[in-house]
Amino acid sequence: MVAFIATQVPLAAFAQNSAQAEVLFKEGQQLMAAQKYEEACKRLTASYKLDPQPNTELVQGVCFQKLGKTASAYNAFLDASSTLPKGGDAQKYAEGQAKALEGQLLKVKVTMQPTTPSDVSIQFDDEHARDKDFVDIDIALDPGDHDLKVTAGGKHDFTKHFTLKAGESSPHILIVNMVDKTKEELAAEHNTGGGGNVIVEKPETSWSTVKAIGFAGILLGGAVLIGSGVSFILTQVFQGNAVTLQGRANNGNPTACPSLNAKDYGGMGQPPTPSGDCGNAVSYHGQALAAQTAAIALLIPGAIIGVTGIIMFIAGGNVTKTPEKPAPAASLRIVPAISPTYAGVGLVGTF
Repeated sequence: MVAFIATQVPLAAFAQNSAQAEVLFKEGQQLMAAQKYEEACKRLTASYKLDPQPNTELVQGVCFQKLGKTASAYNAFLDASSTLPKGGDAQKYAEGQAKALEGQLLKVKVTMQPTTPSDVSIQFDDEHARDKDFVDIDIALDPGDHDLKVTAGGKHDFTKHFTLKAGESSPHILIVNMVDKTKEELAAEHNTGGGGNVIVEKPETSWSTVKAIGFAGILLGGAVLIGSGVSFILTQVFQGNAVTLQGRANNGNPTACPSLNAKDYGGMGQPPTPSGDCGNAVSYHGQALAAQTAAIALLIPGAIIGVTGIIMFIAGGNVTKTPEKPAPAASLRIVPAISPTYAGVGLVGTF
Protein backbone atom coordinates (compact mmCIF):
# COMPACT_ATOMS: atom_id res chain seq x y z
CA MET A 1 0.00 0.00 0.00
CA VAL A 2 2.85 2.40 0.87
CA ALA A 3 4.55 1.69 -2.45
CA PHE A 4 1.27 2.23 -4.32
CA ILE A 5 0.63 5.59 -2.61
CA ALA A 6 4.23 6.67 -3.21
CA THR A 7 3.80 6.08 -6.95
CA GLN A 8 0.36 7.64 -7.20
CA VAL A 9 1.04 10.96 -5.46
CA PRO A 10 3.69 12.18 -7.96
CA LEU A 11 1.54 10.96 -10.87
CA ALA A 12 -1.46 12.87 -9.53
CA ALA A 13 0.59 16.03 -9.11
CA PHE A 14 2.08 15.61 -12.58
CA ALA A 15 -1.35 15.12 -14.11
CA GLN A 16 -2.66 18.21 -12.36
CA ASN A 17 0.28 20.29 -13.64
CA SER A 18 -0.23 18.99 -17.16
CA ALA A 19 -3.91 19.89 -17.08
CA GLN A 20 -3.21 23.39 -15.82
CA ALA A 21 -0.44 23.82 -18.39
CA GLU A 22 -2.86 22.78 -21.15
CA VAL A 23 -5.40 25.38 -20.01
CA LEU A 24 -2.76 28.12 -20.00
CA PHE A 25 -1.47 27.03 -23.40
CA LYS A 26 -4.95 27.31 -24.96
CA GLU A 27 -5.49 30.72 -23.33
CA GLY A 28 -2.17 31.85 -24.76
CA GLN A 29 -3.19 30.75 -28.26
CA GLN A 30 -6.51 32.59 -27.97
CA LEU A 31 -4.80 35.79 -26.81
CA MET A 32 -2.34 35.56 -29.69
CA ALA A 33 -5.23 35.26 -32.12
CA ALA A 34 -6.61 38.45 -30.55
CA GLN A 35 -3.15 40.05 -30.99
CA LYS A 36 -2.78 40.48 -27.22
CA TYR A 37 0.79 39.30 -27.30
CA GLU A 38 1.90 40.61 -23.91
CA GLU A 39 -0.74 38.62 -22.05
CA ALA A 40 -0.33 35.66 -24.36
CA CYS A 41 3.39 35.37 -23.68
CA LYS A 42 2.76 35.38 -19.93
CA ARG A 43 0.31 32.46 -20.28
CA LEU A 44 2.69 30.51 -22.47
CA THR A 45 5.62 31.08 -20.12
CA ALA A 46 3.55 29.87 -17.15
CA SER A 47 2.40 26.84 -19.14
CA TYR A 48 5.99 25.92 -20.06
CA LYS A 49 7.08 26.17 -16.40
CA LEU A 50 4.35 23.72 -15.35
CA ASP A 51 4.91 21.33 -18.25
CA PRO A 52 7.99 22.03 -20.43
CA GLN A 53 6.81 20.81 -23.82
CA PRO A 54 8.71 21.68 -27.05
CA ASN A 55 5.46 22.67 -28.81
CA THR A 56 4.77 25.23 -26.08
CA GLU A 57 8.27 26.62 -26.49
CA LEU A 58 7.80 26.88 -30.24
CA VAL A 59 4.63 28.94 -29.81
CA GLN A 60 6.47 30.99 -27.19
CA GLY A 61 9.07 31.86 -29.81
CA VAL A 62 6.38 33.13 -32.17
CA CYS A 63 4.81 35.19 -29.38
CA PHE A 64 8.13 36.75 -28.36
CA GLN A 65 8.87 37.50 -32.00
CA LYS A 66 5.58 39.42 -32.27
CA LEU A 67 6.56 41.48 -29.24
CA GLY A 68 9.95 42.33 -30.74
CA LYS A 69 11.83 40.36 -28.07
CA THR A 70 14.39 39.01 -30.48
CA ALA A 71 16.69 37.38 -27.89
CA SER A 72 13.81 35.60 -26.09
CA ALA A 73 12.36 34.45 -29.40
CA TYR A 74 15.77 33.24 -30.61
CA ASN A 75 16.35 31.21 -27.43
CA ALA A 76 12.86 29.70 -27.59
CA PHE A 77 13.22 28.68 -31.25
CA LEU A 78 16.73 27.33 -30.66
CA ASP A 79 15.65 25.20 -27.67
CA ALA A 80 12.54 23.98 -29.48
CA SER A 81 14.57 22.93 -32.55
CA SER A 82 16.81 20.78 -30.34
CA THR A 83 13.90 18.96 -28.65
CA LEU A 84 11.33 18.62 -31.44
CA PRO A 85 11.46 15.47 -33.61
CA LYS A 86 14.31 15.80 -36.09
CA GLY A 87 13.31 16.38 -39.68
CA GLY A 88 9.72 17.30 -38.83
CA ASP A 89 8.07 20.47 -40.08
CA ALA A 90 7.96 21.99 -36.61
CA GLN A 91 11.65 21.32 -36.05
CA LYS A 92 12.62 22.80 -39.41
CA TYR A 93 10.46 25.86 -38.79
CA ALA A 94 12.03 26.47 -35.36
CA GLU A 95 15.54 26.05 -36.75
CA GLY A 96 14.84 28.41 -39.64
CA GLN A 97 13.37 31.08 -37.39
CA ALA A 98 16.39 30.87 -35.06
CA LYS A 99 18.77 31.39 -37.98
CA ALA A 100 16.71 34.32 -39.29
CA LEU A 101 16.81 36.05 -35.90
CA GLU A 102 20.50 35.45 -35.31
CA GLY A 103 21.56 38.50 -37.31
CA GLN A 104 19.05 40.77 -35.52
CA LEU A 105 20.23 40.04 -31.98
CA LEU A 106 21.30 42.92 -29.72
CA LYS A 107 24.22 41.95 -27.53
CA VAL A 108 26.01 43.30 -24.50
CA LYS A 109 29.50 42.63 -23.18
CA VAL A 110 30.39 42.95 -19.48
CA THR A 111 33.99 44.05 -18.87
CA MET A 112 35.45 43.96 -15.35
CA GLN A 113 38.08 46.51 -14.30
CA PRO A 114 40.76 46.17 -13.09
CA THR A 115 40.38 42.40 -12.52
CA THR A 116 37.59 39.82 -12.48
CA PRO A 117 36.80 38.32 -9.02
CA SER A 118 36.63 34.53 -9.08
CA ASP A 119 33.20 34.51 -7.39
CA VAL A 120 31.61 37.25 -9.50
CA SER A 121 27.90 36.91 -10.29
CA ILE A 122 26.29 38.72 -13.25
CA GLN A 123 22.52 39.11 -13.45
CA PHE A 124 20.36 40.88 -16.02
CA ASP A 125 16.87 41.84 -14.83
CA ASP A 126 15.22 38.79 -13.21
CA GLU A 127 17.13 36.20 -15.22
CA HIS A 128 19.31 33.56 -13.64
CA ALA A 129 22.79 34.71 -12.54
CA ARG A 130 25.85 34.06 -14.69
CA ASP A 131 29.37 33.36 -13.40
CA LYS A 132 32.80 34.71 -14.40
CA ASP A 133 32.77 32.69 -17.63
CA PHE A 134 30.32 35.23 -19.06
CA VAL A 135 32.73 38.16 -18.60
CA ASP A 136 34.01 39.67 -21.87
CA ILE A 137 31.70 37.61 -24.09
CA ASP A 138 28.62 38.66 -26.08
CA ILE A 139 25.28 38.11 -24.32
CA ALA A 140 22.05 38.49 -26.32
CA LEU A 141 19.26 40.54 -24.71
CA ASP A 142 15.89 41.82 -25.87
CA PRO A 143 15.55 45.46 -26.97
CA GLY A 144 14.39 47.85 -24.24
CA ASP A 145 15.35 48.79 -20.68
CA HIS A 146 17.51 46.47 -18.61
CA ASP A 147 19.11 46.40 -15.18
CA LEU A 148 22.53 44.89 -14.55
CA LYS A 149 23.58 43.71 -11.09
CA VAL A 150 27.08 42.41 -10.38
CA THR A 151 28.06 40.93 -7.01
CA ALA A 152 31.29 39.50 -5.61
CA GLY A 153 32.68 38.65 -2.19
CA GLY A 154 34.27 41.61 -0.38
CA LYS A 155 32.90 44.09 -2.94
CA HIS A 156 30.03 46.54 -3.01
CA ASP A 157 27.26 45.51 -5.44
CA PHE A 158 27.46 47.17 -8.83
CA THR A 159 24.18 48.14 -10.51
CA LYS A 160 23.52 49.86 -13.82
CA HIS A 161 20.41 50.69 -15.83
CA PHE A 162 20.79 50.74 -19.60
CA THR A 163 18.66 50.67 -22.75
CA LEU A 164 19.15 48.62 -25.91
CA LYS A 165 17.68 50.08 -29.09
CA ALA A 166 17.12 48.24 -32.35
CA GLY A 167 19.64 49.19 -34.99
CA GLU A 168 22.38 50.39 -32.62
CA SER A 169 25.91 49.01 -32.77
CA SER A 170 26.46 45.70 -31.02
CA PRO A 171 27.79 44.66 -28.60
CA HIS A 172 26.93 47.30 -26.02
CA ILE A 173 29.95 47.53 -23.68
CA LEU A 174 29.22 47.63 -19.93
CA ILE A 175 32.30 48.52 -17.86
CA VAL A 176 32.08 47.30 -14.26
CA ASN A 177 34.39 48.76 -11.61
CA MET A 178 33.59 47.32 -8.17
CA VAL A 179 34.59 49.04 -4.92
CA ASP A 180 36.13 47.09 -2.03
CA LYS A 181 34.25 46.98 1.26
CA THR A 182 35.94 48.38 4.35
CA LYS A 183 37.15 46.20 7.22
CA GLU A 184 34.32 47.53 9.39
CA GLU A 185 31.70 46.59 6.78
CA LEU A 186 33.15 43.09 6.35
CA ALA A 187 33.22 42.59 10.13
CA ALA A 188 29.62 43.77 10.43
CA GLU A 189 28.52 41.36 7.67
CA HIS A 190 30.34 38.54 9.43
CA ASN A 191 28.62 39.31 12.74
CA THR A 192 25.16 39.42 11.15
CA GLY A 193 25.66 36.48 8.81
CA GLY A 194 25.67 38.77 5.78
CA GLY A 195 21.89 39.33 5.79
CA GLY A 196 19.75 42.42 6.26
CA ASN A 197 20.70 46.03 6.34
CA VAL A 198 23.84 46.49 8.42
CA ILE A 199 24.64 49.74 10.17
CA VAL A 200 28.39 49.95 10.59
CA GLU A 201 29.42 51.75 13.75
CA LYS A 202 32.95 52.62 14.72
CA PRO A 203 33.90 50.75 17.91
CA GLU A 204 34.08 52.95 20.98
CA THR A 205 37.61 53.23 22.31
CA SER A 206 39.01 54.81 25.45
CA TRP A 207 42.26 54.98 27.37
CA SER A 208 43.07 52.00 29.52
CA THR A 209 43.44 52.45 33.27
CA VAL A 210 47.22 52.16 32.99
CA LYS A 211 47.35 54.78 30.25
CA ALA A 212 45.16 57.17 32.28
CA ILE A 213 47.39 56.73 35.35
CA GLY A 214 50.45 57.26 33.15
CA PHE A 215 49.01 60.53 31.82
CA ALA A 216 48.37 61.70 35.38
CA GLY A 217 51.96 60.71 36.23
CA ILE A 218 53.25 62.80 33.33
CA LEU A 219 51.33 65.83 34.58
CA LEU A 220 52.42 65.33 38.21
CA GLY A 221 56.04 64.63 37.27
CA GLY A 222 56.06 67.69 35.02
CA ALA A 223 54.71 69.88 37.82
CA VAL A 224 57.35 68.58 40.26
CA LEU A 225 60.12 69.18 37.72
CA ILE A 226 58.86 72.71 37.15
CA GLY A 227 59.06 73.25 40.93
CA SER A 228 62.61 71.89 40.89
CA GLY A 229 63.51 74.28 38.07
CA VAL A 230 62.06 77.25 39.95
CA SER A 231 64.05 76.26 43.06
CA PHE A 232 67.22 76.03 40.99
CA ILE A 233 66.64 79.52 39.58
CA LEU A 234 66.08 80.86 43.10
CA THR A 235 69.33 79.19 44.16
CA GLN A 236 71.22 81.13 41.50
CA VAL A 237 69.49 84.40 42.38
CA PHE A 238 70.05 84.07 46.14
CA GLN A 239 73.67 82.98 45.71
CA GLY A 240 74.30 85.87 43.30
CA ASN A 241 72.90 88.36 45.82
CA ALA A 242 75.01 86.81 48.58
CA VAL A 243 78.23 87.12 46.57
CA THR A 244 77.41 90.73 45.60
CA LEU A 245 76.73 91.76 49.20
CA GLN A 246 79.85 89.91 50.43
CA GLY A 247 81.97 91.81 47.94
CA ARG A 248 80.45 95.11 49.00
CA ALA A 249 81.02 94.31 52.70
CA ASN A 250 84.66 93.36 52.06
CA ASN A 251 85.33 96.51 50.05
CA GLY A 252 88.39 98.03 51.70
CA ASN A 253 88.38 95.38 54.46
CA PRO A 254 88.94 91.82 53.16
CA THR A 255 88.31 90.30 56.57
CA ALA A 256 84.98 92.02 57.24
CA CYS A 257 82.94 89.14 55.79
CA PRO A 258 85.34 86.25 55.10
CA SER A 259 82.64 83.50 55.11
CA LEU A 260 79.05 83.13 53.99
CA ASN A 261 78.30 80.17 56.24
CA ALA A 262 76.13 81.13 59.20
CA LYS A 263 77.81 78.50 61.37
CA ASP A 264 81.05 80.43 61.12
CA TYR A 265 79.48 83.26 63.12
CA GLY A 266 78.02 83.46 66.60
CA GLY A 267 79.36 80.17 67.83
CA MET A 268 81.58 79.61 70.86
CA GLY A 269 84.93 81.18 70.17
CA GLN A 270 83.56 82.63 66.93
CA PRO A 271 83.03 86.25 65.98
CA PRO A 272 79.55 87.71 66.62
CA THR A 273 76.75 87.30 64.05
CA PRO A 274 77.47 89.70 61.20
CA SER A 275 75.18 92.59 60.36
CA GLY A 276 74.75 95.00 57.47
CA ASP A 277 75.80 93.81 54.04
CA CYS A 278 77.66 90.83 55.48
CA GLY A 279 74.61 89.72 57.47
CA ASN A 280 72.41 90.03 54.42
CA ALA A 281 74.98 88.10 52.38
CA VAL A 282 74.96 85.27 54.93
CA SER A 283 71.15 85.25 54.92
CA TYR A 284 70.96 85.06 51.11
CA HIS A 285 73.51 82.25 51.12
CA GLY A 286 71.35 80.30 53.58
CA GLN A 287 68.33 80.78 51.36
CA ALA A 288 70.37 79.66 48.35
CA LEU A 289 71.34 76.44 50.16
CA ALA A 290 67.70 75.80 51.11
CA ALA A 291 66.54 76.39 47.50
CA GLN A 292 69.29 74.11 46.22
CA THR A 293 68.19 71.36 48.61
CA ALA A 294 64.58 71.77 47.47
CA ALA A 295 65.65 71.65 43.81
CA ILE A 296 67.51 68.37 44.30
CA ALA A 297 64.70 66.94 46.45
CA LEU A 298 62.13 67.72 43.76
CA LEU A 299 64.29 66.75 40.76
CA ILE A 300 64.71 63.07 41.64
CA PRO A 301 61.05 62.14 42.36
CA GLY A 302 59.81 64.40 39.57
CA ALA A 303 62.04 62.60 37.04
CA ILE A 304 61.00 59.17 38.35
CA ILE A 305 57.29 60.00 38.29
CA GLY A 306 57.52 61.62 34.83
CA VAL A 307 59.50 58.78 33.22
CA THR A 308 57.24 56.15 34.79
CA GLY A 309 54.19 58.04 33.54
CA ILE A 310 55.59 58.17 29.99
CA ILE A 311 56.26 54.42 30.00
CA MET A 312 52.78 53.64 31.34
CA PHE A 313 51.14 56.01 28.83
CA ILE A 314 52.93 54.35 25.90
CA ALA A 315 52.42 50.77 27.10
CA GLY A 316 48.86 51.27 28.35
CA GLY A 317 47.23 51.55 24.93
CA ASN A 318 43.50 51.92 24.26
CA VAL A 319 40.54 49.73 25.16
CA THR A 320 37.82 48.86 22.62
CA LYS A 321 34.41 48.58 24.23
CA THR A 322 31.91 46.20 22.64
CA PRO A 323 28.88 44.44 24.12
CA GLU A 324 30.43 41.05 23.42
CA LYS A 325 33.85 42.02 24.74
CA PRO A 326 33.79 44.27 27.82
CA ALA A 327 36.80 46.39 28.59
CA PRO A 328 39.47 44.31 30.34
CA ALA A 329 40.38 45.39 33.84
CA ALA A 330 43.95 46.56 34.38
CA SER A 331 45.84 45.81 37.59
CA LEU A 332 48.48 48.00 39.17
CA ARG A 333 50.31 47.46 42.45
CA ILE A 334 53.46 48.50 44.30
CA VAL A 335 55.83 45.70 45.31
CA PRO A 336 58.66 46.26 47.82
CA ALA A 337 62.16 45.16 46.83
CA ILE A 338 64.62 44.56 49.69
CA SER A 339 68.11 43.03 49.68
CA PRO A 340 71.26 43.30 51.81
CA THR A 341 72.63 46.02 49.55
CA TYR A 342 69.57 48.10 48.61
CA ALA A 343 65.90 48.72 49.27
CA GLY A 344 63.16 50.17 47.08
CA VAL A 345 59.77 49.60 45.52
CA GLY A 346 58.66 48.31 42.12
CA LEU A 347 55.57 49.26 40.11
CA VAL A 348 53.92 46.09 38.74
CA GLY A 349 50.97 46.22 36.33
CA THR A 350 48.97 44.11 33.88
CA PHE A 351 47.77 45.91 30.74
